Amino acid sequence: MIVHQHQIIDCIGKGSYGTAYSVRHIKTGKEAVLKRVRPYKKLFSDYRGYVDNETAVLKELHHPHFPEVFHIGFHQKTPYFIMGKMGGKTFEDLIFAEGKTYSEEESLEIGIKLVNLIIDIHHNGYVHRDLRIPNILWDNGEINIIDFGLACKIVMESEREPLNHKDYMREKTARSDLYALGHFLLFLLYSSYEPVERNEKSWEEELEISLETSVLIKRLLRNDTPFENAEEVRDELLKLRYSK
Repeated sequence: MIVHQHQIIDCIGKGSYGTAYSVRHIKTGKEAVLKRVRPYKKLFSDYRGYVDNETAVLKELHHPHFPEVFHIGFHQKTPYFIMGKMGGKTFEDLIFAEGKTYSEEESLEIGIKLVNLIIDIHHNGYVHRDLRIPNILWDNGEINIIDFGLACKIVMESEREPLNHKDYMREKTARSDLYALGHFLLFLLYSSYEPVERNEKSWEEELEISLETSVLIKRLLRNDTPFENAEEVRDELLKLRYSK
């Protein structure tokens, strides 16, 4: 199938509202990503808003480590947009498909790169709200972030206290991305974990990490005094890195 001079190659993923396809320009051969609204979302009156929201956020951020929007349109009455294809592999593939492991020091180093991008997002008044390992790419020593479908304007305080993991992830405050960063760091740290007992324990008991890193993660997960902003997190990460 060809859409706006792009040949669809294959489906590369399904997100919260859209399906993403790898595509190639039929003349230049340049690869890109086409994202369209999932069919069932058209049952909702605001289904066009999904595309409008993500493309507006990406255009305003306009960052080399986030996708660039090339074209917005409709195909068979379904809204879609075409964006640049970001380089690198997701940490989901690196950890679970390729068996990559990360030490505590490596995890902190990656965390610094990621929090710098989070700061850029927040400085522009947005929160990503979906910083999971399938949406974070490692590209020759650099971090790229994809899937801004749930991104929204930051609000200062949540309307209600989060009750579960999903509530924390979907909060519209800056703390949502910091909470996600805590889980991301845990994924990296667990990549090198080898269980010695059959009984499952808490991450504090299972992971052999420094007290300072443990406190950092607890604060990110809001099990301890939470960080006020991403800059505060970066300062703490830099302090930990230089102490290693």
